[in-house]
Amino acid sequence: MFRVEETHWWYRALHQLIFQTLEAELPEWRNKRILDAGCGTGAILQRLGNPDKNVGIDLAAEAIAFCRKRGLNNAHQGDVCQLPFEDASFDAVICSSVLYHEWVKDVAIAIREMRRVLRPNGLLLVNVPAFRFLQSAHDEAVMTARRFRKPEIRKLLLEENFVIRRLIYWTSLLFRLAVLARTLGGSQMGRDFETNGPSLVQRVLG
Repeated sequence: MFRVEETHWWYRALHQLIFQTLEAELPEWRNKRILDAGCGTGAILQRLGNPDKNVGIDLAAEAIAFCRKRGLNNAHQGDVCQLPFEDASFDAVICSSVLYHEWVKDVAIAIREMRRVLRPNGLLLVNVPAFRFLQSAHDEAVMTARRFRKPEIRKLLLEENFVIRRLIYWTSLLFRLAVLARTLGGSQMGRDFETNGPSLVQRVLG
């Protein structure tokens, strides 16, 4: 992940969507306090900048170590189901590719915690993998416990009194190529994101 986050077409498209949404929904985001809940190896947290305000957490010690390699001292080990922050601490929470993971024991509790640390009228950005039929060896490699459809996410958010501004399958324009990447472009290690060189799909989409 650390090696491909800034070059792989999927990550590049996702990160572009996240920051386009920040610009549209929270135009002054550069001056706001933002939590990256499940920051991974730190690509989004680094792009957010403003380390005096913004914070990342991740349950994996290895993820925090990679954040340190990026020079990020505002990333800390923590659990999205028990956020170590006071109520109403953040203007926005980004939770990208986290809620699907085996280590998230209760998705509803995680969403409740993100709701708790958000300020009134705060912004939550969530990205999760969709469609169980796309389950593959890649999911086993990255410890996928669940995939979602929109009604499932809608229900979880509404139960915590979120107002949903936008709920989409964001890869819909590239869906056929994404399926191709899943079925033909994955690595022999079970990961879609090759580390030994780009696959044909990556060369086409990257």
